[in-house]
Amino acid sequence: FARFVAEYSSPRIKDLAKYRTQAAMHLRRVTPSLKGLQARELDGLRLAKVRNALLREYPAGTVRTTFITISAALSWAVREGLIEKNVARGVERPPAPQQLVEWLSGEEVKRLLAEAELRARTRTGVAGLAWWSRYVAISFGVYAGLRKGELFGLRWQDVDVETGRLTIARSYATTPKSGKARHLRLPSTLVPILKEWKAKCPKTPQGLICPVFYRGQWGMAGEGIMHELPELLAASGCRPDGRAWHLLRHTMASHFIMNGGNILTLQKILGHADLQMT
Repeated sequence: FARFVAEYSSPRIKDLAKYRTQAAMHLRRVTPSLKGLQARELDGLRLAKVRNALLREYPAGTVRTTFITISAALSWAVREGLIEKNVARGVERPPAPQQLVEWLSGEEVKRLLAEAELRARTRTGVAGLAWWSRYVAISFGVYAGLRKGELFGLRWQDVDVETGRLTIARSYATTPKSGKARHLRLPSTLVPILKEWKAKCPKTPQGLICPVFYRGQWGMAGEGIMHELPELLAASGCRPDGRAWHLLRHTMASHFIMNGGNILTLQKILGHADLQMT
Protein backbone atom coordinates (compact mmCIF):
# COMPACT_ATOMS: atom_id res chain seq x y z
CA PHE A 1 0.00 0.00 0.00
CA ALA A 2 2.84 2.39 0.81
CA ARG A 3 4.45 1.64 -2.55
CA PHE A 4 1.13 2.16 -4.34
CA VAL A 5 0.70 5.60 -2.77
CA ALA A 6 4.27 6.55 -3.66
CA GLU A 7 4.54 5.02 -7.15
CA TYR A 8 1.11 4.79 -8.77
CA SER A 9 0.47 7.12 -11.68
CA SER A 10 -2.08 7.38 -14.48
CA PRO A 11 -2.61 9.91 -17.30
CA ARG A 12 -6.34 9.87 -16.43
CA ILE A 13 -5.70 11.41 -13.00
CA LYS A 14 -5.80 15.21 -13.18
CA ASP A 15 -4.21 15.91 -9.78
CA LEU A 16 -1.87 13.06 -8.87
CA ALA A 17 -0.73 14.58 -5.56
CA LYS A 18 -4.35 14.94 -4.43
CA TYR A 19 -5.16 11.38 -5.50
CA ARG A 20 -2.20 9.97 -3.58
CA THR A 21 -3.16 11.94 -0.46
CA GLN A 22 -6.73 10.61 -0.61
CA ALA A 23 -5.54 7.05 -1.34
CA ALA A 24 -3.24 7.14 1.68
CA MET A 25 -6.12 8.33 3.87
CA HIS A 26 -8.33 5.46 2.66
CA LEU A 27 -5.66 2.80 3.08
CA ARG A 28 -4.73 3.94 6.58
CA ARG A 29 -8.21 2.84 7.67
CA VAL A 30 -7.42 -0.80 6.93
CA THR A 31 -3.70 -1.21 7.54
CA PRO A 32 -4.07 -1.76 11.33
CA SER A 33 -6.30 -4.78 10.61
CA LEU A 34 -3.74 -6.22 8.17
CA LYS A 35 -0.62 -5.56 10.22
CA GLY A 36 1.88 -8.41 10.15
CA LEU A 37 0.40 -10.15 7.10
CA GLN A 38 2.36 -11.09 4.03
CA ALA A 39 0.69 -9.93 0.82
CA ARG A 40 0.24 -13.53 -0.30
CA GLU A 41 -1.70 -14.29 2.91
CA LEU A 42 -4.38 -11.73 2.07
CA ASP A 43 -7.61 -13.29 0.84
CA GLY A 44 -11.24 -12.36 0.25
CA LEU A 45 -12.43 -13.75 3.57
CA ARG A 46 -9.99 -11.61 5.54
CA LEU A 47 -10.94 -8.52 3.54
CA ALA A 48 -14.64 -9.21 4.13
CA LYS A 49 -13.96 -9.21 7.88
CA VAL A 50 -12.11 -5.91 7.51
CA ARG A 51 -15.10 -4.50 5.60
CA ASN A 52 -17.52 -5.59 8.32
CA ALA A 53 -15.34 -4.05 11.01
CA LEU A 54 -15.16 -0.76 9.08
CA LEU A 55 -18.95 -0.70 8.68
CA ARG A 56 -19.27 -0.59 12.47
CA GLU A 57 -17.15 2.57 12.52
CA TYR A 58 -17.76 4.40 9.22
CA PRO A 59 -20.72 5.16 6.90
CA ALA A 60 -21.32 2.69 4.07
CA GLY A 61 -20.23 5.24 1.46
CA THR A 62 -16.87 5.73 3.18
CA VAL A 63 -16.28 1.97 3.34
CA ARG A 64 -17.21 1.61 -0.32
CA THR A 65 -14.71 4.32 -1.31
CA THR A 66 -12.05 2.65 0.86
CA PHE A 67 -12.54 -0.67 -0.91
CA ILE A 68 -12.39 0.95 -4.33
CA THR A 69 -8.93 2.22 -3.36
CA ILE A 70 -7.90 -1.18 -1.96
CA SER A 71 -8.88 -2.83 -5.24
CA ALA A 72 -6.96 -0.19 -7.22
CA ALA A 73 -3.86 -0.81 -5.09
CA LEU A 74 -4.07 -4.57 -5.50
CA SER A 75 -4.64 -4.30 -9.28
CA TRP A 76 -1.55 -2.12 -9.48
CA ALA A 77 0.39 -4.72 -7.45
CA VAL A 78 -0.65 -7.45 -9.93
CA ARG A 79 0.60 -5.35 -12.84
CA GLU A 80 3.87 -4.75 -10.99
CA GLY A 81 4.31 -8.48 -10.40
CA LEU A 82 4.13 -8.15 -6.61
CA ILE A 83 1.10 -10.45 -6.18
CA GLU A 84 -0.69 -12.95 -8.42
CA LYS A 85 -4.29 -11.72 -8.21
CA ASN A 86 -6.52 -8.98 -6.85
CA VAL A 87 -8.40 -10.71 -4.03
CA ALA A 88 -10.55 -7.61 -3.42
CA ARG A 89 -12.50 -8.19 -6.63
CA GLY A 90 -14.57 -10.94 -5.06
CA VAL A 91 -15.44 -8.95 -1.94
CA GLU A 92 -18.87 -7.34 -2.04
CA ARG A 93 -18.81 -3.60 -1.45
CA PRO A 94 -21.50 -1.67 0.38
CA PRO A 95 -23.97 -0.10 -2.07
CA ALA A 96 -23.42 3.46 -3.21
CA PRO A 97 -25.50 5.80 -1.03
CA GLN A 98 -28.43 7.49 -2.68
CA GLN A 99 -27.64 11.17 -3.18
CA LEU A 100 -30.35 13.51 -1.93
CA VAL A 101 -30.63 16.19 -4.59
CA GLU A 102 -31.65 19.41 -2.86
CA TRP A 103 -32.41 22.75 -4.49
CA LEU A 104 -33.64 26.16 -3.38
CA SER A 105 -37.03 27.62 -4.25
CA GLY A 106 -37.26 30.91 -6.09
CA GLU A 107 -38.09 32.71 -2.86
CA GLU A 108 -35.10 31.12 -1.09
CA VAL A 109 -32.80 32.22 -3.91
CA LYS A 110 -34.05 35.81 -3.56
CA ARG A 111 -33.42 35.79 0.19
CA LEU A 112 -29.97 34.25 -0.16
CA LEU A 113 -28.81 36.74 -2.79
CA ALA A 114 -30.34 39.66 -0.89
CA GLU A 115 -28.50 38.69 2.30
CA ALA A 116 -25.18 38.27 0.44
CA GLU A 117 -25.62 41.61 -1.35
CA LEU A 118 -26.53 43.37 1.90
CA ARG A 119 -23.30 42.19 3.52
CA ALA A 120 -21.29 43.19 0.45
CA ARG A 121 -22.72 46.71 0.47
CA THR A 122 -22.68 47.36 4.22
CA ARG A 123 -19.36 45.84 5.29
CA THR A 124 -16.30 48.01 4.84
CA GLY A 125 -12.65 47.44 3.95
CA VAL A 126 -11.38 43.92 3.35
CA ALA A 127 -14.54 42.39 4.88
CA GLY A 128 -16.72 44.26 2.40
CA LEU A 129 -14.61 43.19 -0.58
CA ALA A 130 -14.61 39.58 0.67
CA TRP A 131 -18.40 39.62 0.79
CA TRP A 132 -18.57 41.15 -2.68
CA SER A 133 -16.43 38.28 -3.95
CA ARG A 134 -18.74 35.77 -2.26
CA TYR A 135 -21.84 37.53 -3.58
CA VAL A 136 -20.49 37.28 -7.14
CA ALA A 137 -19.55 33.60 -6.66
CA ILE A 138 -22.99 32.76 -5.24
CA SER A 139 -24.65 34.59 -8.13
CA PHE A 140 -22.62 32.56 -10.64
CA GLY A 141 -23.58 29.36 -8.81
CA VAL A 142 -27.29 30.17 -8.88
CA TYR A 143 -27.54 31.58 -12.41
CA ALA A 144 -24.81 29.68 -14.30
CA GLY A 145 -24.60 26.39 -12.36
CA LEU A 146 -20.82 26.39 -12.04
CA ARG A 147 -19.01 23.95 -9.78
CA LYS A 148 -17.25 25.40 -6.75
CA GLY A 149 -13.78 24.99 -8.25
CA GLU A 150 -14.96 26.59 -11.50
CA LEU A 151 -16.33 29.58 -9.57
CA PHE A 152 -13.07 30.25 -7.76
CA GLY A 153 -10.90 29.55 -10.81
CA LEU A 154 -12.87 31.95 -13.02
CA ARG A 155 -10.85 34.84 -14.48
CA TRP A 156 -11.88 38.15 -16.01
CA GLN A 157 -10.47 36.97 -19.34
CA ASP A 158 -13.06 34.15 -19.26
CA VAL A 159 -15.97 36.62 -19.29
CA ASP A 160 -17.07 39.04 -22.00
CA VAL A 161 -20.03 41.08 -20.77
CA GLU A 162 -20.39 42.87 -24.14
CA THR A 163 -20.88 39.72 -26.23
CA GLY A 164 -22.40 37.67 -23.39
CA ARG A 165 -19.70 34.98 -23.53
CA LEU A 166 -18.66 32.81 -20.59
CA THR A 167 -15.77 30.34 -20.87
CA ILE A 168 -15.27 27.69 -18.19
CA ALA A 169 -11.60 26.91 -18.64
CA ARG A 170 -10.43 26.06 -15.10
CA SER A 171 -11.34 24.46 -11.82
CA TYR A 172 -9.20 26.35 -9.30
CA ALA A 173 -5.78 26.29 -11.03
CA THR A 174 -6.31 23.18 -13.15
CA THR A 175 -8.71 22.02 -15.86
CA PRO A 176 -12.45 21.47 -15.25
CA LYS A 177 -13.73 18.06 -14.18
CA SER A 178 -14.39 17.04 -17.79
CA GLY A 179 -10.78 17.88 -18.69
CA LYS A 180 -11.77 20.45 -21.31
CA ALA A 181 -13.17 23.97 -21.47
CA ARG A 182 -16.80 24.73 -22.27
CA HIS A 183 -18.31 27.88 -23.73
CA LEU A 184 -21.64 29.19 -22.44
CA ARG A 185 -23.95 32.15 -22.75
CA LEU A 186 -23.39 34.59 -19.88
CA PRO A 187 -26.71 34.95 -18.00
CA SER A 188 -27.88 38.55 -18.45
CA THR A 189 -28.65 38.80 -14.72
CA LEU A 190 -24.92 38.61 -14.01
CA VAL A 191 -23.92 41.46 -16.32
CA PRO A 192 -24.72 44.43 -14.02
CA ILE A 193 -23.23 42.60 -11.02
CA LEU A 194 -19.99 41.95 -12.91
CA LYS A 195 -19.77 45.51 -14.23
CA GLU A 196 -20.06 46.95 -10.73
CA TRP A 197 -17.69 44.40 -9.20
CA LYS A 198 -14.95 44.79 -11.82
CA ALA A 199 -14.22 48.34 -10.64
CA LYS A 200 -13.80 47.11 -7.04
CA CYS A 201 -12.30 43.65 -7.51
CA PRO A 202 -8.82 43.32 -5.94
CA LYS A 203 -6.13 42.59 -8.50
CA THR A 204 -4.50 39.14 -8.47
CA PRO A 205 -1.75 37.63 -10.66
CA GLN A 206 -4.32 35.24 -12.19
CA GLY A 207 -6.93 37.97 -12.77
CA LEU A 208 -9.47 36.14 -10.61
CA ILE A 209 -13.10 37.25 -10.49
CA CYS A 210 -13.69 35.78 -7.02
CA PRO A 211 -10.42 36.12 -5.05
CA VAL A 212 -10.09 35.57 -1.30
CA PHE A 213 -8.02 37.46 1.24
CA TYR A 214 -5.52 35.20 3.02
CA ARG A 215 -2.36 36.03 4.97
CA GLY A 216 -2.41 39.66 3.94
CA GLN A 217 -2.97 39.24 0.22
CA TRP A 218 -5.66 38.45 -2.34
CA GLY A 219 -5.41 35.20 -4.24
CA MET A 220 -7.05 31.91 -5.14
CA ALA A 221 -9.29 30.10 -2.67
CA GLY A 222 -8.36 26.70 -1.23
CA GLU A 223 -10.58 23.71 -2.00
CA GLY A 224 -11.74 23.11 1.57
CA ILE A 225 -12.94 26.66 2.29
CA MET A 226 -16.73 27.09 2.51
CA HIS A 227 -16.66 30.94 2.31
CA GLU A 228 -19.35 31.21 5.03
CA LEU A 229 -22.04 29.91 2.65
CA PRO A 230 -23.60 27.48 5.19
CA GLU A 231 -23.92 30.34 7.70
CA LEU A 232 -25.37 32.59 4.99
CA LEU A 233 -27.96 29.95 4.06
CA ALA A 234 -29.04 29.74 7.70
CA ALA A 235 -29.16 33.53 8.11
CA SER A 236 -31.39 33.88 5.04
CA GLY A 237 -33.78 31.19 6.23
CA CYS A 238 -32.79 28.59 3.63
CA ARG A 239 -32.63 24.88 4.31
CA PRO A 240 -29.19 23.60 5.39
CA ASP A 241 -27.21 21.34 3.09
CA GLY A 242 -23.88 19.59 3.66
CA ARG A 243 -22.80 20.36 0.10
CA ALA A 244 -23.71 24.02 0.18
CA TRP A 245 -21.96 25.11 -3.02
CA HIS A 246 -23.30 22.15 -4.97
CA LEU A 247 -26.76 23.13 -3.73
CA LEU A 248 -26.49 26.27 -5.87
CA ARG A 249 -25.62 24.16 -8.93
CA HIS A 250 -28.61 21.86 -8.28
CA THR A 251 -30.80 24.93 -7.89
CA MET A 252 -29.81 26.33 -11.29
CA ALA A 253 -30.36 22.93 -12.95
CA SER A 254 -33.75 22.36 -11.31
CA HIS A 255 -35.11 25.78 -12.22
CA PHE A 256 -33.76 25.45 -15.79
CA ILE A 257 -35.80 22.27 -16.32
CA MET A 258 -38.89 23.55 -14.47
CA ASN A 259 -38.89 26.59 -16.76
CA GLY A 260 -38.98 24.40 -19.86
CA GLY A 261 -35.25 23.97 -20.52
CA ASN A 262 -33.97 21.06 -22.59
CA ILE A 263 -32.00 18.39 -20.72
CA LEU A 264 -29.43 18.08 -23.53
CA THR A 265 -28.78 21.81 -23.31
CA LEU A 266 -28.51 21.50 -19.52
CA GLN A 267 -25.93 18.73 -19.93
CA LYS A 268 -23.74 21.11 -21.94
CA ILE A 269 -24.21 23.94 -19.45
CA LEU A 270 -23.24 21.76 -16.49
CA GLY A 271 -20.34 20.12 -18.31
CA HIS A 272 -21.52 16.55 -17.75
CA ALA A 273 -19.87 13.93 -19.95
CA ASP A 274 -22.79 11.56 -19.27
CA LEU A 275 -26.46 12.48 -19.80
CA GLN A 276 -27.40 10.04 -17.00
CA MET A 277 -25.60 12.31 -14.52
CA THR A 278 -27.70 15.25 -15.72
